[in-house]
Amino acid sequence: MRLSLRRTARRIPLLTLLIGSTGLAAPLGDWKPVREVEGVTVEARGTASGFNEHRGSAKVCTRLDVLEALVADTERFPEWLPYTRDAELLEASGDEVTYYVRSTTPWPLKDRDMVYRVTRGSDGGDGVHLELVGLPDHEPEHRGVTRMREARGEWWFSEAGDGLMIRYRLFVDPGPVPAFVANGRLASTVGQTLANLASRYPCSQI
Repeated sequence: MRLSLRRTARRIPLLTLLIGSTGLAAPLGDWKPVREVEGVTVEARGTASGFNEHRGSAKVCTRLDVLEALVADTERFPEWLPYTRDAELLEASGDEVTYYVRSTTPWPLKDRDMVYRVTRGSDGGDGVHLELVGLPDHEPEHRGVTRMREARGEWWFSEAGDGLMIRYRLFVDPGPVPAFVANGRLASTVGQTLANLASRYPCSQI
């Protein structure tokens, strides 16, 4: 059952794609730059799982409430969250939401999906912190789609001069796929996500 986000989006910010730790993939090593995507530098560090954790940042020029409304609306995920085939809001209560996302993958791999729980809080100042936790057992698996094993991440939206600074960190264990394939895809996902938001809300160049 698909739920409407029109009123929910005004109250409850959430994200993609895209998560709190289950302790299955402890970080290993230091952050290192691995990719540039339209001016966004993506850094990665290894984990015990063999799949990397990625992070990046970008500046946007818009109001905080406008940014939150965009990332809260699952119907608009395909506009800015790379590889999103389907997204559906499942539950919403206070500052916590649960949603389902199916992501496309190149042949011959099967599409991946995951249920995410997103909790909104403060970044310690006037900004917003979003914590995302993957819930692989929240609902039955779908035929023809591979359920990801683990996902976790964080978003920070904070004031930065005339705009907002977005910081994004993401780890995903996509299941049976070579690590080098998954790591390249995930680096692109983080970089393109931030680049899409930056291009949607550009800052004036003087």
